Amino acid sequence: MPEDVIFDKAGRPVDCSGDVWQLNHAGESIALDWTRLADLPEPVRNAALLYVRERMADWAPQTVQGVFYVYTLLANCRFFATGYAGTVAFRAFDELRADKRAGSPELTRFRRWYRWAAILELPAFDKAVWRQLETVTIGANPQGRPSRKKDPERGPLTDGERQALLNMALDEKAKLPLSERVAILLGMGLGANSGQYALLQVQDYFTESAGATTYHFVMMPRQKKGHERERLAFRQRAVEPEWAQPLRRLINRNRRIADRVYRRSTGKKRPDHVAIPIFMRGSERTDLTPAMAEYGLHLTPSEFTGLLKRACRHLKVKSRSGQPLKINQRRLRSTFTTNLIMDGRSAQQVADALDHSSIHTLKHYEFGDHGVVPSLDKRLGEEMKRIAGAFLGTLTERASEAARERQASSRRSYFDREHGCGADLGNCGNSCQCDLPAPVACYTCELFEPWIDAPHERLLTQLKSERDQRKKSGLHPRIVAVQDRAIAALEDLIAKIHARDGVAA
Repeated sequence: MPEDVIFDKAGRPVDCSGDVWQLNHAGESIALDWTRLADLPEPVRNAALLYVRERMADWAPQTVQGVFYVYTLLANCRFFATGYAGTVAFRAFDELRADKRAGSPELTRFRRWYRWAAILELPAFDKAVWRQLETVTIGANPQGRPSRKKDPERGPLTDGERQALLNMALDEKAKLPLSERVAILLGMGLGANSGQYALLQVQDYFTESAGATTYHFVMMPRQKKGHERERLAFRQRAVEPEWAQPLRRLINRNRRIADRVYRRSTGKKRPDHVAIPIFMRGSERTDLTPAMAEYGLHLTPSEFTGLLKRACRHLKVKSRSGQPLKINQRRLRSTFTTNLIMDGRSAQQVADALDHSSIHTLKHYEFGDHGVVPSLDKRLGEEMKRIAGAFLGTLTERASEAARERQASSRRSYFDREHGCGADLGNCGNSCQCDLPAPVACYTCELFEPWIDAPHERLLTQLKSERDQRKKSGLHPRIVAVQDRAIAALEDLIAKIHARDGVAA
């Protein structure tokens, strides 16, 4: 392989022979145009180029793009026109820090690059300057998110706006293209980022059945988790049956027309490696590298956002001010999160629904001076429940615990207030750590293995009593109903046990 071809983090080749390096990215095209750094001295430009080449195997394309962005800001610094004397002095950092376009990520990337170059003793870099840079405290960026969420045109939708948008998207009589309808429903109901929706493929949707009931799921690609490539890891998310109907129609339509769309664009038969996306474009993309041909029919994240905006214009939805409603996926995700918090979800549950690695980012959503009209919307905010209103675990005998290789530590119990003691309910079949509150959350999880002879009815009575107490205390309906799904699953479980006993008798 030529020296000018290097491999990125995903093991895909990147041609670095020319002035423009096209990175392998499924979203918006990422190209590093080194001619934009013509104002930098040659030793500085060479150090930048060498640094990117060396680190490309360890970084995602967006990170490479972020480092290159620092170089473009650096090229605008007056220092190189008026003060450069063969060494990148501390003044360059000061000017970069004064640039409003450079936040803490850019300053940190500059410092790491300078350290790398100084240690290698590259021309134009001084270890004394590096040591001076190490003494600087680079604080976190001031977070504009809370103030953005107070903006009625940019923050979370009120319940009135949200319900109006949902009702119109579900109305089959509304003149709305199918892809826009599904984009609105999934965008509101799953709360993911636009890039995740753009990566969805038709095989990511599937169903499961329990008795006469069918449950619908989407495997949502994970992002920003350090994986080597996109679509390497997924989170399973439940889809409401009402949303699944247009979703299935869109998938079936895309399967029918994908070959025709590809042939119309290229004059060739669609290869098997070119995937059929859920949100499909009308022609093949021409901005992708050969290594990314799989995504030739996928929308970009910004094009997915375009679906949402066009849907709002087609539906003529009004905002609280009476003006046309403006939305993007960031706003729908903010609405999704805010309603989970107002529903009384724990921080761990909300973070899991957003696929966040920690709960620290949730503080940006917890503000007290932006009111979202309280209501209990049973068609949204259902992210934490894998199956709505049904128990899908596995009934087991207490005596089979050893045969199933379940340890005593896997038992799930509760404190029986009526009898003043603890009582075991069953085993957890999950070998990984789970942060959801046991045992209430267990009843809505398919990995739970409740014992047939456990006191489930006593727990059900206790949960209903606690709910009645919350209602009598005048708590918000969202808080009163916070355990309703677990109660429904418990009732379902108890009905299954009674039916089993009836058959056995």
